[in-house]
Amino acid sequence: MTGKVWVSLMMKDSTLFKRLSADIVLNDKWNAIDASERHEKGEWLPAERFPKEIYGMFYDRKEKKLPGIFYGNGFWCVSAACAEVLLRFDLGKGGIYPVKLLQHDRVTPIEGEYFCLNFGAHKTAFLRELTTGGLYIPQHQGSVVWLSSPVDDFSIAVSENALEGPDLWMDPGLGKAIFFSDRLVGALKAANMSRRFRFRKCRIVEAEENQSGKSP
Repeated sequence: MTGKVWVSLMMKDSTLFKRLSADIVLNDKWNAIDASERHEKGEWLPAERFPKEIYGMFYDRKEKKLPGIFYGNGFWCVSAACAEVLLRFDLGKGGIYPVKLLQHDRVTPIEGEYFCLNFGAHKTAFLRELTTGGLYIPQHQGSVVWLSSPVDDFSIAVSENALEGPDLWMDPGLGKAIFFSDRLVGALKAANMSRRFRFRKCRIVEAEENQSGKSP
């Protein structure tokens, strides 16, 4: 089986974390925290667990048009141009939900059209023992492994299972990481939407090597 798999470093990019507020945070903080934590683990969530409106946080600051992918007060969001590309591919149970972005006054629109990105697809393909770098074990998470930054091409190892199924997914074996198929990455590159995702190529391990448990 041949192909390519990519991992995105977007969850480790602080420049994508925007100082915004959201209706569900203001209305029910603890429910919003629960939804955000599930969202970042890639759990499927119904539309009502996502914000309907996201606001600028500061009264004296006018928010400008936001990038194709960004983190807005607990949830990952995409622009209309990025959403158009994503919706052409298999997102598993995931998808996108419309969200209004407004200035601090909660009336004036922020330039652009935006959507919350609902992940919802999982694959078990990450190979920790054959990964050569780019990992971090947070103290408060015990043995759970997170993607670190920087990450080099081919340092993250995955099995051939990653080539099957949805084009965008998360893996329970590696936190803070989102994986993409080569065809989806190619489409994002063609639309000039790939830069902020910070893609790195994964090393695909064939079944024989995986069974031996030996790095090349």
